Amino acid sequence: EIDGETVTLNVGESLLVRKGARVRYSNPFDEEAEYWSVCMPAFSPDLVNREENSGS
Repeated sequence: EIDGETVTLNVGESLLVRKGARVRYSNPFDEEAEYWSVCMPAFSPDLVNREENSGS
């Protein structure tokens, strides 16, 4: 989900997530999924805002 909207990607597709967007990753398919995250500027735990897991 990106800002509450479900987005489904197929093999070989990519997606740009803008700064400040709320993102939740999941895989509704039986086959394993792999994702790569490219962050600019580079990822730093000090720069992210993680929310507590709501149990969903």
